[in-house]
Amino acid sequence: MAEMSYVYPDRILEEMKVNAALRDRRIFINEEIDRESMFKACYLLDRLVELDKKSATKESIEFVIDSYGGHIYHGLSLISKMESLRKQGYEIITTVNSVAMSMAFMILLCGSKRCGLEHSRIMCHQPSSGTWGTLQEMEESLEETVELWNRMKELIIKYTKITDEQLEDIKTRKYDWFMWSNEALKLGVIDEII
Repeated sequence: MAEMSYVYPDRILEEMKVNAALRDRRIFINEEIDRESMFKACYLLDRLVELDKKSATKESIEFVIDSYGGHIYHGLSLISKMESLRKQGYEIITTVNSVAMSMAFMILLCGSKRCGLEHSRIMCHQPSSGTWGTLQEMEESLEETVELWNRMKELIIKYTKITDEQLEDIKTRKYDWFMWSNEALKLGVIDEII
């Protein structure tokens, strides 16, 4: 039997992230986009909003992104909150520190002000699906993956200069679209290089 290893959480890193969120209004997305990481990000976002209600202010909130991506459903939970806060008048700043790939790319797009460092690496691609089981189950999984791709395309087209044709090219050729900050700036993925 293979030996299982447990990775202990880095308490100092977690404390730094909470302090940065509550003191500097800066939430770090530096893990895989999954249920736990998005729960933490949404929780910190809710805490900031509650603090703002008490002080009757709406100060800007920054997301610093350094992630290779992850699960679409969990990332969409954060995107929904970000879009809701933007509608309420919040400035949401997204900054890609080193990488914003896959679902982290989608989170980057949803800021009202989007920034990248000079050598940030950004990547967009179509969703993947783990289809298995009966033929019916695989067909249902494929339908859901197509629906997710269409939702992602809507968001990409809404927030950037990327066209539906460019996105369909990704799907047809089955490739990952990597870009540096200067290309991301031209495509409207980010608003400025810092």
